[in-house]
Amino acid sequence: MRAGRPMGRRGMALAALLLAAGLAACGGSVHPATPQASPLPVWSAAADAGTQRIVVLSDIHLGVDDAFSQTVQNRAMLVDFLDRLAVGPVDEIVLAGDLLDEWYLPATYPAYTDSMAFYRKVRANNAAVFAALGRIIDRGITLTYVPGNHDLLLDAATLADLLPGIGQARDAPGLGTRRTGTRSEIVIEHGHRYDAGACPDPLSNKSITGTYPSTLPFGYFFTRLLATAIAEGKTAPKVTVPVVAGPTDGTDDALGAYAYYKLWAETITMYPINAGPDARVFATPDGYDRAISVRDLLPVVHADGRLAGPLYADVQRRWTAVQAANRVAVKIPYATAVETAFDHTILDRAALTQYLDVDPTVDLVVFGHSHVPLVTRLARAGRPTAYANSGTWIDQNTMGPTGTFAAIESGSRSTSVRVLQYHADGSLVTIAE
Repeated sequence: MRAGRPMGRRGMALAALLLAAGLAACGGSVHPATPQASPLPVWSAAADAGTQRIVVLSDIHLGVDDAFSQTVQNRAMLVDFLDRLAVGPVDEIVLAGDLLDEWYLPATYPAYTDSMAFYRKVRANNAAVFAALGRIIDRGITLTYVPGNHDLLLDAATLADLLPGIGQARDAPGLGTRRTGTRSEIVIEHGHRYDAGACPDPLSNKSITGTYPSTLPFGYFFTRLLATAIAEGKTAPKVTVPVVAGPTDGTDDALGAYAYYKLWAETITMYPINAGPDARVFATPDGYDRAISVRDLLPVVHADGRLAGPLYADVQRRWTAVQAANRVAVKIPYATAVETAFDHTILDRAALTQYLDVDPTVDLVVFGHSHVPLVTRLARAGRPTAYANSGTWIDQNTMGPTGTFAAIESGSRSTSVRVLQYHADGSLVTIAE
């Protein structure tokens, strides 16, 4: 987007992306129950025999420092919600990605290489939430974690150390799918598998990371840049980005390269930082042997006509291999996958193309990632199916309400889903069903 133009839908989405992380009763719990906790009235009636009740929440974004973390004001509300779930009728709680946040860090955050130590600091900064999650495990409720992009480097051993007893659904590095329900008819993912800027990228930047199994996608640096500009109060002088004409041919390669350029041109123009584009300010874990500058991320036109930057050069040409590594069943064009960061309907459609249109055993798909809570009901091959997005718990969600979750009842013949919002006064509101 050019400087001086109104922000518009794409710009608002850009900003919103970040502004958008019984044993107790017996006295044997490691995490004593909160005395005032009362069951949460999620369900309207007693469940039929064999029905499973499942709650999905995502995008909690617990941060390492309250000075810039996205979930601070809502933390006490989250603890209250979890404690009330723990004493109510629920069989499983799924944390569908972005539980912890290693991406939303301003450039001033100190350099580190040990992600396990980083996540221990996140736990310490959110001790009350981890205690509430521990109480859920203590009561024998199944608690399952699915990886997201903001906690993409959170490995299984580290999470098991942080929260003993939690289940983990993983199927590739930084990715996972939970199949659950009475008939295993429910699929739960974070959704970043289908987003070019958020899915693991094990192939790019090997001139820097070498043999280290790096997986951070370009969205990590996108997030660091936005977090820095916002922490600085957007006080930096404007940056002029070279204008590149759109592609003259419609090949996937040309369209993908231009989509990647356009994303960075708009982001750098809208969110300049005080250090300027050439300062190497983004110290990065995941095998990076030097800090990264904004200029490293911006594609330029080369003598041979290629449109590429120092980092993620020709990333669109590796996209087929990246999708294969990430176990994407139905391949997505690169230019489309780049737009997922700005248009949640692309992610919503992936629920159909990847599951509901191709797998007759799936009746319900639940994603997070977009921060847009919703339920869409569909008829596929004469059977009722649905897609739901569980939303987010960040303090300020410009994409919709916050404090949302999906409530599912899975029976022997049917599956129902609603998306509800929890309020600080303890009330519940159904926002989609």
